[in-house]
Amino acid sequence: MKSPILDKIDLNILATLARDCRTSYSSIGSQIGLTSKSVKSRVKNMMQSGIIEKFIVIVNPTAFGYRTAHVLVSRNDGITKEDVIDRIKQFGDLVFHVHHMGRTSMAAVIIKEPWDDKIVKSLNDSLKPAIIKEILVFELSVSMHLSETDLRIIKCLLLSGARIEISEIAKQLSISEKTTTRRLDRMKDGRLLEFSLECNPASMVGYVQFVILINVERSYYRNVYERMYSEFQENIILYRPSIIDPDDLLIFVLFSENVFIIDSVLAKVDSFEGVKNADVYIVTEKQYHNDWIMREIDESLLLQRQQQLSYNSIKAAATPAEDVA
Repeated sequence: MKSPILDKIDLNILATLARDCRTSYSSIGSQIGLTSKSVKSRVKNMMQSGIIEKFIVIVNPTAFGYRTAHVLVSRNDGITKEDVIDRIKQFGDLVFHVHHMGRTSMAAVIIKEPWDDKIVKSLNDSLKPAIIKEILVFELSVSMHLSETDLRIIKCLLLSGARIEISEIAKQLSISEKTTTRRLDRMKDGRLLEFSLECNPASMVGYVQFVILINVERSYYRNVYERMYSEFQENIILYRPSIIDPDDLLIFVLFSENVFIIDSVLAKVDSFEGVKNADVYIVTEKQYHNDWIMREIDESLLLQRQQQLSYNSIKAAATPAEDVA
């Protein structure tokens, strides 16, 4: 199917769904002045044309005891972008990977231990002739523990789709809708869970999708974050910093009608107080990976069941047997 030419309304819908793909069509419609039916129709068209590839669930690796390492790589003719990702995967499970126009790629992998000089050297050697431009290791502290119910809800979302209705989750898991809503809200508020989407940049006729990486002084993080929204409303921010991004790096994905606007955006961001440096990349592909999440959920559920069985056995052994009449 031929990709439709996007308008500002489509971009606003995409931006809202990228921030939270579970946002209802009626809520989106009230924000942009359309009926829920019209919003649903536009979303359906963007899905059928491949602009929206899928709705996704993003889980904070810290909830399972992991750090996240972001690796920015510059390629050359001696290595393909697929080779870069395959080699990085040898050092940890992928959370996502991004390819940019030209010769750069970024991958985020989950790791248990800090990457010391020995591991970084090994990664450098593995990626040759590509060159690592930057490595950022990040861990977001969380205070919330994932219960068995939480894990089952996340697994249901991963298997059935990020936009599955609350009523359907409750039905599949045999829990109340109230409990489902409360647990989901708690995980979102606790920065353990996010909902977004994957867009295909090649299908966005008339617009260029570009990512801007901003290294900031931590004390200016919030100021720069808010200024991005106030300064670049016309460019419509598709993705914003996520629970899987470092706390001294702001990553935004925006739209532009031409490359000259991208240059002016970068120049303005460079002038913001608190910005150490910034760079832009034109996105050609972005993909999230869920294999690690499913594995961790299944292992956590199994461990919790084993612990419960062990507890029940100990409790039964400690309880005196009733006299048989």
